Amino acid sequence: MHKYSKGFTLIELVIVIIIIGIIAITAAPRFIELGSDARIATLDSLEANMLSAANLVNVKARIEDKTDCASDPIIEMGGQNITLRCGYPCPHPNGIARTLVTDDSVQWIGGNCAGLLGRIEARLSKAPDPTNCKLRYAASTGTAPPFIIKTTSGC
Repeated sequence: MHKYSKGFTLIELVIVIIIIGIIAITAAPRFIELGSDARIATLDSLEANMLSAANLVNVKARIEDKTDCASDPIIEMGGQNITLRCGYPCPHPNGIARTLVTDDSVQWIGGNCAGLLGRIEARLSKAPDPTNCKLRYAASTGTAPPFIIKTTSGC
């Protein structure tokens, strides 16, 4: 062996790796913003739940022969009275909003069962811009099921 060797010992290398790891753990959250992705995933999940709930309500409405577009009949599901429009949940807090279980992070804005142009918005209240982090549920036209428009630019 040489009396004077050049290089780093294993201990020195391990200490440097540990220090780099600590710095990465403390600095990474500042550079990686996962909140926006989480809010968009929440909207995706809410959209899928809305579509499923609307289809389930429509099946029950067809069974009970409550698909008339001239009136807003009511059906009972899960202990809730749900207002219908053309056999689907009405875009109203008494319609589609009652078919879903949401927490206080979802705000239901608007809602109109009158006519075929009714819409309601489900906004994520904790988003940086809730008016642009939302789903808009629009009424069935009688010939087509309700549709959902997703806006994610404010998430």
